[in-house]
Amino acid sequence: MITRMATFHNYRSVANDMNRQQVKVAENQQQLASGKRLLTAGDDPVSSIYIQNFDQQNTQIDQSLKSITMARNRLNNEETAVAEVENLLDEAKRKSMLMVNGSLSADDRIAHKQDMQGLYDSFMNVVNSQDESGNFVFAGTRYNKQPFFRDNNGVVAYAGDSYQRMAKVSASVDVPINDAGDKLFLEVANPYGDYQPDYDLKSGSLLLLSNATNTNNADKAAYDVTFTNTAAGTNYELFQNGVSVQQGKYEADTGIQWGTLQVDLEGEIKDGDKISLNRQEHVNVFEAFRRGIELSDSSVSDASASAELHQVAAELSEGFKHINRVRSEVGTRLQTLDRQEDMHQDFKIVMSEARGTLEDLDYPSAVIELNENMMSLQASQQAFAKTKDLNLFNYI
Repeated sequence: MITRMATFHNYRSVANDMNRQQVKVAENQQQLASGKRLLTAGDDPVSSIYIQNFDQQNTQIDQSLKSITMARNRLNNEETAVAEVENLLDEAKRKSMLMVNGSLSADDRIAHKQDMQGLYDSFMNVVNSQDESGNFVFAGTRYNKQPFFRDNNGVVAYAGDSYQRMAKVSASVDVPINDAGDKLFLEVANPYGDYQPDYDLKSGSLLLLSNATNTNNADKAAYDVTFTNTAAGTNYELFQNGVSVQQGKYEADTGIQWGTLQVDLEGEIKDGDKISLNRQEHVNVFEAFRRGIELSDSSVSDASASAELHQVAAELSEGFKHINRVRSEVGTRLQTLDRQEDMHQDFKIVMSEARGTLEDLDYPSAVIELNENMMSLQASQQAFAKTKDLNLFNYI
């Protein structure tokens, strides 16, 4: 009985050893076929956890790269539209300055008016432009709605909002992919400072507002300045909300100072000239276009209209500068996308190399191990063949 149990035990031991060697050989062959050292998590649990983390990070990077591609397309569309807006504003400014020329005939004014109208129409088309997905470029986050509408009088209303869409291009970096239309076209800095001028000038006057500022932000009063010429020089009288508050001799070097108010003027002043100042920190380029078109119907001898055309040109020029700054910001965002994309690509390479050290197979070592396991398998097979044929008659 003892002999039978020992024989069975030896048989099973050799058989199990042979099976283990067969499994090792099969694993070696799978590793060589796949080129991977780790076939299951059980091959190296610690390395498997790191590899899973690498896979998760790689997925996040791929999502960020897709977001970068989308953001770049949106910003390229905006940059194209902004560049066209720049050209239109610059051309409109030049037309406004040409209409100030007193030597123009009525026909010349009509031709310039038609040009201004064409520029305004083109401007409206650009500010309502859409990207390849049909989203309105300058509508803020209401990208599915047309942002600007013009009525029969040329007055423009904005239907978008004041927010920006953001693209997450990395775990900690969000990049704006658009600019709201009201910020670009309705909130241009006033080229004259804190006040908007309204002229009532006598024939031949060349009076223009150069700058008007008030350091008291709480002062929302309207001011008027009237001028009278005497043999001793030019005198002025300053009114606040219709009430006279100061009068004296006008000095071009110092301008008009009253409390926190500073008014600087330029040009030749005629007796009876009047300029009104209303608090306004921002100007509207649509309104500048509209007024430029309306003023083109005025006589070239109308001093007030000529002064207002100067004002229109100044507002369009300030609009051009404002849009130019926005274009620079768009360029900065595109550079940010390029840098983030390069960082992501570099990190993918680093992760691929790190994963390779954990997962990729060392072929020379694997071949040696395969040969060793195959030799062990052959030995186990030979031992099994001899063991299963053993019986007592071999020893009688």
